[in-house]
Amino acid sequence: MIKITNVRTTVVGIPRIERLTTSYGSTDLAITVVVEVMTDAGVTGIGQTAVAPRSYGETAEGIAVNIQKHLAPAVIGESPLDIERLNRKLQAALPHHWSSHAGVEFALWDLKGKVLGTPIYQLLGGRVREGLDLMGFVHHDKPERMAEEAQETLQRDKFSVLKMKIGLDPKQDVARYRAVAEAVGDRALIQVDGNTGYTIAQAIPALSAMEAIGRLGAIEQPVARLTDLAEIARRLTTPVMADEAIYPPQDAVEVVQRKAASLALMKITKHGGILNVQKIAAVFDGAGLGLSMAIYYDLIALAAAHLAAALPCVRWPSPYTYLHDTILAEPFVPDGLFLRPPNRPGFGIDLDPEKVQKYALQQSHLYRRL
Repeated sequence: MIKITNVRTTVVGIPRIERLTTSYGSTDLAITVVVEVMTDAGVTGIGQTAVAPRSYGETAEGIAVNIQKHLAPAVIGESPLDIERLNRKLQAALPHHWSSHAGVEFALWDLKGKVLGTPIYQLLGGRVREGLDLMGFVHHDKPERMAEEAQETLQRDKFSVLKMKIGLDPKQDVARYRAVAEAVGDRALIQVDGNTGYTIAQAIPALSAMEAIGRLGAIEQPVARLTDLAEIARRLTTPVMADEAIYPPQDAVEVVQRKAASLALMKITKHGGILNVQKIAAVFDGAGLGLSMAIYYDLIALAAAHLAAALPCVRWPSPYTYLHDTILAEPFVPDGLFLRPPNRPGFGIDLDPEKVQKYALQQSHLYRRL
């Protein structure tokens, strides 16, 4: 029986092509933690977890230490094929550290796919669709510049949905939304993402104004409290999308019970990995609700494509995040307005070790059984 022998972590940072501005702040660097889980059979599984301490609560350095000190000892000597059992061991070793868990859990799925010679989407039940539909993204800027970008984006690619950030200043957000909506016309819907930046007193009038302007397709988590999110869902006709309201699957149950959203965005690593997203999907699918799958980049993008191919309730598109480079051995990029998972075993693409070291922000750390 194959056994896990070593776990390596590396913090990497790759420059973004466009600066990302949200209610949490601005950044031009995509920071992640790369995880390699090695076995006595010579097969290595690869994982990666996103880092966003102001929203997820874990820093890159913290994730790397958590994996080395707490999670690696929990999986060393175990079979990587027993993902459900190992997920429970990870939770027992370090509860509620979902981003840390996801880095290891991703690698377990990759290992299992490689050992069994099959893509991850087959391990999840097989294809129900070819992959993941894409939407466009309008970067935060002055209203006239955002209108120009929306026009340029739709001239280049006929997206059905464009996403923009709100949650910074309600009055200015409405002005930006109006400019984008007028530029878009009837060519696409607009998803607004508030990243919990509003109070309920700010959210209702601002979102009502956007709804009155027209073309509003989805409202993504404009407030932090679940009670307030449910109030928005009750008072507006536009579908509300949960994001920060859901971490483990138990949160999804509460969102459904409170009728707080009819859509949810799965940022896979903040939920603890692929298995927990599959469980959340079962809750939403059973309730007749839909999911969107955050794509991001590198292995996280691959995971999103595999999950979207296998989960029936992934019905809402998501934007792709372009970086200046990749740590993968070959780029994983959209095919037109679509993101297709590879048909090769595991994730289907390996890491480029030289790129991992090129973008490393600190020295790699290896945990091995003595």
